[in-house]
Amino acid sequence: MASVGHWQYSLQLPLSTLEQAILVTGELESLTHQYKEPRFNLRIEQIDTEPLSFKRLVRVSWAEPSWQLKQGQRVQLMLKLKPPHGLANEGGFNYQQWLFSEGIGASGYVKASINNLLLADSVSFRQRQLDSLLQLNLPQQAWIAALTLGYRGLLEDQDWLLVQSTGIAHLIAISGLHLALVASLSYFILAWLCGALVSRFYQLHHINLHKLALLGTLFTTYCYAALAGFALPTARAWIMLLLLITLFLCNLNLSLKRVLLLCTGFFMLLFPLSIFGLSFWLSFSAVLIIIFVFWRWPQKHNGFSVLGALTVMLRIQLGLSVLMLPIVAWQFGYISWISPLVNLLAVPFVTLILVPLCLVGIIGLNLFPLVAEWIFSAVDHLLGFALYLLAGTQQIPWAVTQLLVIPGLVWALALVALIVLLLPPVGKYKPLVLLLLLPLLSYGFKEKNDNWTIDVLEVGQGTAVLITKDHQVILYDVGPAFPSGFNMGDSVILPLLKARGITSVDMVFISHWDNDHSGSLPMLQTQIAIKQVLTTSDMCRLGHELAWQGLQIKILWPDDPKLHNDNNSSCVLHISDSQHSILLPGDIDGKTERELVARWGDSLKSDILLASHHGSNSSSVTSFINKVAADYVVFSQGFMNRWNFPRPEVLTRFSQLDAQLLSTSDVGQVSFIFEYQSKKLAVLQTFRQDRYPYWYANFPIDEKLRDL
Repeated sequence: MASVGHWQYSLQLPLSTLEQAILVTGELESLTHQYKEPRFNLRIEQIDTEPLSFKRLVRVSWAEPSWQLKQGQRVQLMLKLKPPHGLANEGGFNYQQWLFSEGIGASGYVKASINNLLLADSVSFRQRQLDSLLQLNLPQQAWIAALTLGYRGLLEDQDWLLVQSTGIAHLIAISGLHLALVASLSYFILAWLCGALVSRFYQLHHINLHKLALLGTLFTTYCYAALAGFALPTARAWIMLLLLITLFLCNLNLSLKRVLLLCTGFFMLLFPLSIFGLSFWLSFSAVLIIIFVFWRWPQKHNGFSVLGALTVMLRIQLGLSVLMLPIVAWQFGYISWISPLVNLLAVPFVTLILVPLCLVGIIGLNLFPLVAEWIFSAVDHLLGFALYLLAGTQQIPWAVTQLLVIPGLVWALALVALIVLLLPPVGKYKPLVLLLLLPLLSYGFKEKNDNWTIDVLEVGQGTAVLITKDHQVILYDVGPAFPSGFNMGDSVILPLLKARGITSVDMVFISHWDNDHSGSLPMLQTQIAIKQVLTTSDMCRLGHELAWQGLQIKILWPDDPKLHNDNNSSCVLHISDSQHSILLPGDIDGKTERELVARWGDSLKSDILLASHHGSNSSSVTSFINKVAADYVVFSQGFMNRWNFPRPEVLTRFSQLDAQLLSTSDVGQVSFIFEYQSKKLAVLQTFRQDRYPYWYANFPIDEKLRDL
């Protein structure tokens, strides 16, 4: 994989290209629609006037498109791009690793420009099918698009919550299960047609009808995979089918183990980056479990019967439900207890009824539009009824259990225990394997911990700081929210609290009401119990002091918020255990910093300083830096932000101190763990370097701090 990594690095656009707006020519690769702000993949062929020897894939958003974007269009766009980057926090989604697994080399947005042009309006077949579906304006069109075209961009957050809680996410896309169904139907239909032709034309008797039907099946499934845009799960299934049919046509008899290794190796050769995505490992695990089920409970060859088929399906479903449980729980942090029953009903309903109807409907859209409209109307009603039943399962209190984020090794031991228990009896000592479950069963117990932790979270261009002691927490600012609905509460703060098993927040301090500090508060208030919110309009005023979990919280500023602009009315906190302390100054500028120096003097001394205003040159004056005299300075700012925070001048001023400078955009979440009332700093951790130090998830990004 080292060569793959080197190849991927070599495809990164030069930093000089990414620091300015560039004019590119390329082709849209993503399906789009008019219901949301367009976000699409673009295959770049040319930058300015220079053609690229190898086309680059980038992910782009466009707030106000000049025309209706369609897959297949050739366009010229003015882009502002950044290297692949995602927020790096405990419990959060690793967007950067996902970009890497998809082969995406940069992300950014389209700038308004007269040079944004549609060069060729060559809309793809798949896009035309999506447009035709959307013209029907059906209530369940988002689900129909997912089942028919493998396009899930129309599904809303509540839809994803429904499929995850019921364990049917694998059905809401064109995957190996759907491709296997199409292959089976195609083979039987083609075999019947070939048989009918042979019976009519005697001269065709010498043709091997079995092989002819297999070749036709290969072509049919290729068209179906193309309809799904050759998404990786579909591509994996089609490659496996291709190899199996090729082996049969060449009369090569290989063991199941060799066939599986051959398919895996061939796929990794074609799509090497996909192994860094979760989808590959979930699919691979599911195939291994199905093989295990057939090995452990072999089917007796007594001919076909409905009861026998149902028994096999039941065994497979139970095997997948039991053995995938540790894997799903590890990756997604929940267990769906109703998933086995739901899948037992949903799998045949989707694969034997909905998918065939959708396929007939999509063919009909191009031949008999009126018939297709009737078919999709029937599918819409069936889906509506099924979704109504699924929504009812969400009202069952025990349907889903949310879990702590438990280490993978603990889940691996649980998986080994389950596999051993399902093996044939090997002696009276087999029950001892249950001891492997002890780490899992005991993981949730919490012991009293007097240490306290400070986590400066990576929330882009904004601030969110978590202070934790004895499983109780307070927050200083909560990060931004955006018009699209994306917010740091959902994507950063709640996943971290969930990972630590924290279900309530004692206090939230809002330094001031700029969006980058307070935007996520409304969402957090609806999702988690917050006992108290403190702002500059009440308790967050100069002179107030609070005692919390043995820590002293002093409010050093503002004196009167009405006398200052929004930034300079920031609530400034000093939190201490008498041995260690942190200073949180919000967005104050140099003028207020000097007032703090004059008012508080040596009392400003702190071990940790969150740099004022994200490292703006209007803040962090020398007198303030010297009085605080921090050992660690953390800059919380967005990756490659437009203001170039932290400013080089600020870094130069801080470099005169013997302090360690840390940037959230560079190292991700920064965590300090202090031993209570001890002078010792127990642990300093950064997410990228200490918790997730894998090369494929951490491209080299910000060299400014490393040069100091």
